[in-house]
Amino acid sequence: MNFVNPVFLYALPLVAVPLIIHLFNFQRSSEVKFTNVAFLQTVKEMSNAQDRLKKILVMIARMAFILLAILTFARPYIPKEDGSTLLKGDTGKISIYIDNSFSMQSERNGKTLLDAGKDIGRNIPGIFPVGYNYQIIDNRFTGSSRYFKNQDRTEEEIISLTYSNFTRGLDEINTFSQDAFVREKMGDNKQIFIISDFQKSTNQEFEQFDFDTSTTYHLIPLQADKTENLRIDSVWLEKPFLKEKENNKLFVKVSNLGKGEVKDRDLKLYIEDVQSSNANISLEENETKTIEMAFAISNAGSKRCRVSIDDYPVDFDNDHYFILNVSPNINIAIISDNPRKYLSTVYKSEPFLNATSFRSNSIDYSATNGADLLILDYVESINESLNEVITNAIRNGTNIAVFPPPNMDIDSYSAAFGVLISKNNISASSQFIGTTPPPKKDPFFANVFEKRIKNMSMPEGISNYQWNGRGVHTLLSYKNSQSFLSVQENALQNIYFSSVPLDPKYSNFGKHALFVPVMYRMAILSKTQSDQLSFNFGEKNIRIRLDGLQKGSMYKLQKGELEIIPTQKVNADILTLKLPNEDMEAGCYAIKSTENDAIIGYIAFNYDILESKLESYSTDALQEKFKDIKNVKLYSNIKADTFKQVFLEDNVAQPLWRIFLLLALFFLSIEMGILRFWK
Repeated sequence: MNFVNPVFLYALPLVAVPLIIHLFNFQRSSEVKFTNVAFLQTVKEMSNAQDRLKKILVMIARMAFILLAILTFARPYIPKEDGSTLLKGDTGKISIYIDNSFSMQSERNGKTLLDAGKDIGRNIPGIFPVGYNYQIIDNRFTGSSRYFKNQDRTEEEIISLTYSNFTRGLDEINTFSQDAFVREKMGDNKQIFIISDFQKSTNQEFEQFDFDTSTTYHLIPLQADKTENLRIDSVWLEKPFLKEKENNKLFVKVSNLGKGEVKDRDLKLYIEDVQSSNANISLEENETKTIEMAFAISNAGSKRCRVSIDDYPVDFDNDHYFILNVSPNINIAIISDNPRKYLSTVYKSEPFLNATSFRSNSIDYSATNGADLLILDYVESINESLNEVITNAIRNGTNIAVFPPPNMDIDSYSAAFGVLISKNNISASSQFIGTTPPPKKDPFFANVFEKRIKNMSMPEGISNYQWNGRGVHTLLSYKNSQSFLSVQENALQNIYFSSVPLDPKYSNFGKHALFVPVMYRMAILSKTQSDQLSFNFGEKNIRIRLDGLQKGSMYKLQKGELEIIPTQKVNADILTLKLPNEDMEAGCYAIKSTENDAIIGYIAFNYDILESKLESYSTDALQEKFKDIKNVKLYSNIKADTFKQVFLEDNVAQPLWRIFLLLALFFLSIEMGILRFWK
C-alpha cells in the first residue's frame, strides 16, 4: 500500500492521546452536602469492572477513529498492475487534442466549453513526469501542432487557443496524432487525450472508426448546461434580378436548433452596414420558419449584406452574409444573318443590357468571349470559327439561344450542340398552330404574366424543327404537344432552342407581346443563374462570374487586415477559387487585383451549417459505444481541478481513502453510542 500524501503519517503519534488520557484521568471523590434527605434518590451502583470496560472501549474507538482519519488524509492506494505503463519512464510523448470548433461556445457552469477544455488540457502535463513532451492539436492542424513540446511551451499553446471554423472527426484526429508518433519512432505506450463536446453532426463515423490497439485513448466529453442556438440557414430573393429602386423581398430561413422555445427575437437586414429592414420571430423547439423582409436599393453595384439575429451564448452563426448585385451589366452577343431586325432593338430599353450584333462572317470574338448570353439567329451553318465560339461558350457556362433559319445545316448544329435535330415536313398548306400557356409555377416565366385569363393571346407558328437530347425539355409547347421553345439545363448554363425561325412566314413570335419578356428572361437568367448569393467554408472549389477579369492576372481576397491569395484559375469571366486550408472569418470579402489593388467584386462566406447543430453524444451513449474497447477510457463530468486525481485513481492505482473514511466514521459512531446509551 502506498500513499498520495505521506506527510500526514507524521501525525500518527496522536493515536496515543486517548491512551494517555485514559491512564492519567483518575477520578477523585467529591463531597456533596444535603440539607434535606428528601432530595436523595435511589442510585443504581455500577461495578468497577463494568466501568473499566466502558472506558477501555471508548478509548479503543477514539484511537481507531484518529488512526483511520490520519490514513484517510494520507490517501492510501494500491498500485494497479497495468497502471505503471501509462507513466512508464522519465520521458515520453503524449498527444492532446482540444476541440476549438464554434460549437464549443456553449457554456457549462458559466464558462465556455473551450475554456473548460483548455483548463483540463493545462492539467494533463501535471500527471506525467517532468521529462514528458506533448503534442497540442486543434482543428486547424497547423505545422506547429505536428511536433512535441515541453511542459512550458505546451501550456503557452493551450492558453493561446481560439475558435476555428474547421471541424475534425475522430478519424482525422487519430491519423494526425499517429503521424507524429511515427515521426518520433514510437511503437508502444502511445496516449491520445481527446477533449471535445463530441458533436453528433461532425462525429458520425464512430461505428466505422478503427482504434489503434497500441494506443490508449482518453476521451473527455464536455457537455453544456443547455443546448440553445438559432441559425439563419439561407436567404433568397423573390426577384433574383435586382433593379435600382425596385421593391423586392428577401426570404430568410431561420431554425431553432436548441432545446426549448425562443420568443420575440429581432431579425435585421443590413445593406452596406445600414439597417434596411427588420422583423420579429418566435420559434418552438426544432422549428423552422421562413420570414419575408421587404427592401429596395437606390443605386446600382455590388452590395455587401447581412441578416442578423440576437442569440447567446453560441453567437458565431448570428450573422448570415451575402452579396446583392443591383442592375449588373449583362453582355449579349447576337450573331444574326436575319434580314429582319427583331433582336436589334429588343435590348435597347435598359442601360444595363449591353447588346452587340454582327453577322456570322464577321464575328467579334471579344464580344463573344465576354458575353453572358450568346444568340444565334438565322445562321444556316456552323462553320469552324463559329463552332469554336460555341465550344468556348459552353465551356465557360455562357447561356445560348438558337433561332434557326428555314434551311438549317442539321449536321453542323447537331455536332456543335450535341443534340438530335429532326426537321418537320412543311407544305404550302401548313397552318399556324397556337401555343398553350406555360405552367404557373415554371420558374422561367416567373413575373412574366401579371395575370392569366382563359383565352390569353399566345404565339403561333409552324414547327420547323424538333430538338432532342439529354436534359432538353419544353418551355412553350404547341397545342399539338410539339415543342415551340425548349431548353437544355445544366448546373450553370441554359441553352434555348426555338423550333421556328424569327420569320413571319413561320411564326408571329417576333412581333408577339411575349417576345420581349422571353428575351429579357433569357438575358436576366444568364446573369442570375450563376450568381450565388453566398458560399460556405465547406465548399472548397468556388466559381464566381465577374466582369473585368484579366487572364494571367492574380486576385486576392481581403477582409479588413486579412488578405488571402487562394489557388485560382481565370477562364473568360469566370474566376475559380480553391479555398486555402487555413482559418477564415465569415463575412464579405473584396476580390482585388494583386497588381493595382483594384476591387473587381465581392464574395460572401458563411460557416458550415453542421457546426450549428449542437446536439452531442451523451456520456451514456459514449460508454455504450466504447464499452468493449479496452484501450478507450472515458471520463465523465470532469473538472480541471479534479482531473489529475480522477485520472490517477482510474488508471494508475486503486484508492483506499474512501474505505478508511467510512471506517473512521464507523468508530466515531461506536464511541458516541457507548457514551450515550451505556449508563
